[in-house]
Amino acid sequence: MRHFFSFPPNIRKAVRDHVQGAVAEVSPERFAQEPAYVAALLARLEGVAYQGSDGSVVFRATNINSIGRGAAEGWSGADFAITADIRRNDLTVIKAILAQAKLGGLEDLSASERGRLVGQIQNMRHLTRSPKVLLIRELDGRREPMVASGVRITEQAHTGALSLPDYFVRRILTTFDGDTRPDFVAGVQESSLKQLRVFASVQPSSALR
Repeated sequence: MRHFFSFPPNIRKAVRDHVQGAVAEVSPERFAQEPAYVAALLARLEGVAYQGSDGSVVFRATNINSIGRGAAEGWSGADFAITADIRRNDLTVIKAILAQAKLGGLEDLSASERGRLVGQIQNMRHLTRSPKVLLIRELDGRREPMVASGVRITEQAHTGALSLPDYFVRRILTTFDGDTRPDFVAGVQESSLKQLRVFASVQPSSALR
């Protein structure tokens, strides 16, 4: 089931400022490698983006285990998850997205790297219908994270990536993107994704949304 929330400018600005601030605080010089950069970015995205009489927007970030035997990244294909708790008047939507991160743009990936990315996206699609890819581009000595559709990448379709602040305002705040299934949302709250693995194993593919 899809939801669409229309938010006033002050909330959209608060969310944009929250995400832009998180990006600006992570130095490429101090967090050069992808895992360190993503972990630092997630830590800054976590928290209350807006709280007021108009409602509330709260983000939770999960940095998925990538080291050790049976680490969740290996079988899930994901680097991280973002959960958004969005409330407006008497309406509440809690959604989560699953994503893989890559330094650079799609054009920077070798054929083997792109093939590996497609495999990771396919693994994520066993868990959720619309996984995302965070492309961490370099621009004039700074990094500009962009979000692209994993499904469109696997289909080799044109991929119009959005900057991370635009993505949060246009796709997450409006709740166009994200998986509302309670078991999925609960499952991505642990770095091990152990609950999600159990949940996914008993779900028919048609149940993903």
